[in-house]
Amino acid sequence: MNVGEWVYKRALTDPDGPFLKESERVDRRYNNRQFNERVNQTAHALMSLGTVPGDRISVVMLNSSEFLEIYFACAKIGAIMVPVNFRLAVPELAYIFADCAPKVLVYSSDFAEKIAEVKKTEAVIPFIFGLGGNQPGRDASFSDFVSGQPDREPAPPRDIEGDDPLVIMYTSGTTGNPKGVMISHTNITFHAIHNLLGYGVNRTFTSLVTAPLFHIGALSAAANPVIYAGGSLVLKRFFNASEIIKLIAAEKINYMFAVPVMYQMMAEAAEWETADFSHVRYFIAGGAPIPVPLIRKYQDEKGIKFAQGYGLTETGRLSSLPIDDSIRKAGSVGKEEFHVIMRIVDGEKNDVTPGEVGEIIVRGPNVFLGYWNKPEETAKAVRDGWFHTGDMGRKDEEGFLYIVGRKVELIISSGENIYPAEVERAIQSVPAVKEAAAVGMPDPRRGQVVAAFVSLKEGASLSEQELIDKISDKIAAFKLPKKVFFVEDFPRNVSGKIVKTQLKKRFDT
Repeated sequence: MNVGEWVYKRALTDPDGPFLKESERVDRRYNNRQFNERVNQTAHALMSLGTVPGDRISVVMLNSSEFLEIYFACAKIGAIMVPVNFRLAVPELAYIFADCAPKVLVYSSDFAEKIAEVKKTEAVIPFIFGLGGNQPGRDASFSDFVSGQPDREPAPPRDIEGDDPLVIMYTSGTTGNPKGVMISHTNITFHAIHNLLGYGVNRTFTSLVTAPLFHIGALSAAANPVIYAGGSLVLKRFFNASEIIKLIAAEKINYMFAVPVMYQMMAEAAEWETADFSHVRYFIAGGAPIPVPLIRKYQDEKGIKFAQGYGLTETGRLSSLPIDDSIRKAGSVGKEEFHVIMRIVDGEKNDVTPGEVGEIIVRGPNVFLGYWNKPEETAKAVRDGWFHTGDMGRKDEEGFLYIVGRKVELIISSGENIYPAEVERAIQSVPAVKEAAAVGMPDPRRGQVVAAFVSLKEGASLSEQELIDKISDKIAAFKLPKKVFFVEDFPRNVSGKIVKTQLKKRFDT
């Protein structure tokens, strides 16, 4: 079964069952039959442009029914959806479009100005559509284009199989260039299965989808497992915590995926004291470790427990921490999923003993196909059938996994992955800068934020704000340094490389 058949089966077996509601627009509510028909119309629209299996369909979109309609339409006809982080800067968007060469781009009107700037770059996209509002670039309306298309099941030129790629999600690379993670229909299916097995998701669940669907966390934790299980979705942008609390009560939400900072904001909202969460089964926290005091607050004051785990864009969920162990095993990400084989190995690829730290390597039907257009990167990551995560971890005597560090110095800020190299490259493009190093600085709300250590060229002068202003159009806002330390020189090892652990000691003073 390919992923497109999920919505066909739902429409066939339970046509009147609820599928989706958009809380942004009160008139947007679809049952299984209606949603499947909209998916079919989108599929026929894409095929009318000459889309064939393997073609890329890119979206720069807010969460919406159309986002999921395009996703399932691609699944039915064998196209590959490329959801792109709308927070990226124009040069970053242009790089991704040039790399994946989409046949079609659909964007929410909120990002019309960014897309207009992308058009001035070397990225060539044959068909561009806007969604909602007016498109300043006079791009055709995607809604108008789809409207009137047949709602019968599409007939692609060949069968779409489990090993066909369905999604390419771009994740930052250690060299600063994003890598396109190719995720297959089978991968997506097992991402959903692991959520069902790990936490008992079923057709009675109503999931509040508030985290952006361009991230694997929201797509594979908030949407896919509930759709696969037969439940329903409510889509809502996370503008403020008060709105979310009210919506949880109004829609009888019993399941939500969000990053810890969102849960912290909810706990600090005025509505927290009187919030009715009696129908909530549990919440899922992802993207960063959730503080134990916050877990206790939800459990003690609202009777809500958290599901936690560990996963990557390349793998989906790899482990789950049993809900009842969220405090007893605080700091752990749980045990490996049923269909995941996990090892922790030393530098010689020998398994380490319990308590000993090593690199986490995995294999299973959830592991990605490879990196788009990057065979060498793929070969480095997947060796002898094992995906090398680059994460360092240990298991205790009970088999619970703890993440202790990363081979690469990834910065995770409110669930967003930031690699130091891409920040450093932007800073070093400023003429006055001699050298730069970016590290993660602890932050009580975001988990981490970027801190930059910068040395200037002789005679140059630059303030913290001037530096940030000069790179604000080169990288996304969430990657910008929140603190800049100007230094004369850097601590280095014998080979001349900057020792970032020494830089981080600045935060302890």
